[in-house]
Amino acid sequence: MKEITTMIHSRLAKLATIAAALAAFTGAVHAQEALKIAIMDIEKVRASYWKTQMSMKQVAERDADFKKVEQGMLDDLRQIVEDFNRLAQSAQDPANSEAKREADAKQARVKEADHRQAKARHTEYLQGAQRTMREMTARLSRARLEEIREVASVKAKQAGYDIVFNASENSLGVVVYSSGKNDLTDEIITELNKDAPEEFKPKKPVAADGPPPAATAPAPAEK
Repeated sequence: MKEITTMIHSRLAKLATIAAALAAFTGAVHAQEALKIAIMDIEKVRASYWKTQMSMKQVAERDADFKKVEQGMLDDLRQIVEDFNRLAQSAQDPANSEAKREADAKQARVKEADHRQAKARHTEYLQGAQRTMREMTARLSRARLEEIREVASVKAKQAGYDIVFNASENSLGVVVYSSGKNDLTDEIITELNKDAPEEFKPKKPVAADGPPPAATAPAPAEK
C-alpha cells in the first residue's frame, strides 16, 4: 500500500510539474499566438495497432517453444525420480540377494546425483527463458511505442498542434479532463494500420440488429 501511495504521489507531482511548465509556456506564447493542444489515447492506439498483435503472437510462440523444452526437462526429472524410487526400494528388499541390493543402492546414488544435476539445469534454463522473454517483450514494446510516436508527431505537425497529451485512463496520463476535441487517437490508429496484413487487419463489428445477409446463389460449375 505504501508503494502504491508513493507511486501515485510521484505521478501527481510529475503532473503538477508538467502543468506548471505548460502554464509558463502558454503565458510565454500567449502574446504571439494561441497554443494548439491535442490528445491521444496511447493505450488504445497500442492495443489497436496491428504490429502490437504481431508482437504478441511472436512472444506467445517463443514462450510456447520454451515451455515445450521445459516440459521435456520436467519429464526427464520425473523419470529419474521414478527410477530412484524403484532402485531404492529394491536395495532394501530382503527378497533380493545382497549383491543385487548393493548394485541397486549404487545405482540409486547415481540417480540421486543425476536428479541434482537435472534440477540445476532446469532452474538455469527457466531463469534464462524468463530473462529472454522479459527482454523480448520490452524490446518489442519499445519498438511499437517509437513507431506510434513517429506517426503521432507527423500527424500533429500536419495539423499544426504544438503539444499532444496522453489521455489513457489506465496509465494515469497527464490529461485530467478533456472534452474529446482534437483527439488524434482514431486518426493515428488508421494511419498505423493502413498497410496491415490481412491476418492482423481490425475485425469489423457484426451488426446487432437487422436481417441476416441474403444467401448468394452458388456459382455455376466450370466446364
